[in-house]
Amino acid sequence: MSFYHLDPNSAGERLALQLERLGDYRVLRRLPKPEEIWCRSMPVPDNTVTLAIVDCETTGLDPERHKMIEFAVGKLVIDPDAGDVINVAPPLSWLEDPAEDLPIEIERLTHITSGMLIGKWIPDAEVISALQGVDVLVAHNAKFDRSFVTRRFPALAKLPWACSMNEVDWSALGWGGGRSIASLLTQGGFFLPDAHRAAADVWATTCLLASAPAGGRSVAAHLIETARRTTHRLYAMRAPYECKEVLKAANYRWSPERRAWWIEGEPERIANEAAWLRGISKSVEPTFEQVTWFERHC
Repeated sequence: MSFYHLDPNSAGERLALQLERLGDYRVLRRLPKPEEIWCRSMPVPDNTVTLAIVDCETTGLDPERHKMIEFAVGKLVIDPDAGDVINVAPPLSWLEDPAEDLPIEIERLTHITSGMLIGKWIPDAEVISALQGVDVLVAHNAKFDRSFVTRRFPALAKLPWACSMNEVDWSALGWGGGRSIASLLTQGGFFLPDAHRAAADVWATTCLLASAPAGGRSVAAHLIETARRTTHRLYAMRAPYECKEVLKAANYRWSPERRAWWIEGEPERIANEAAWLRGISKSVEPTFEQVTWFERHC
């Protein structure tokens, strides 16, 4: 990450550099504070994009049965053309009482207890106010977070969403390992305190998006470029059961709602996929849908 540097003359940084010079150690640094992130100087361009980075903690994985217990939102403003970071805002966060005891595994994961939530309520007006002027909502697992956030705040279903986990080519930008927040931070030389708390995860994601690999465009600019594109989703309707393993091996995913295997990609690639589908079985009926960032993570 090249968006900020610790003071090279501080005692801690001198010790860290000494350890790293030995070749047997790798030191993880703390995440930067908002004022330590480099932002572009004036003048600010007219075509900025404001990203709201969001995260929620919940009582479980099913948005129809489980409830949100914590919600956090931070903001990042970029110049999508130059790729520069214009402004960064630290996260705001709120707790909410689910009116039921938390499962023990959720308490262990988040360190949020049932007692901490008694009488808490996320103020809808504050959340909507915090998201005024936002162009796109970003989550590190957008399909999961969107399902809970839009159920709790239906107005946010009208905004586009982007996924920092799946819509950034992290390996191409220099991160060669896993795509979890903790893994990406470790690869970048940082550690995440308070993992699995919404505000901490939002700030970590903000820092990752604000970074500029090799001094180039910010990761956020790469994300917006990818997320804005229009893709096609191809459903293999009426595919016989015996085609299941072939489709899975070709990276198709199962849609319980459509009861069909599907894949998404650029229009030219999807046209070729449709021809391939017809070749594996005469029963398959390829069906296309155009997908934008308004419906991609529904």
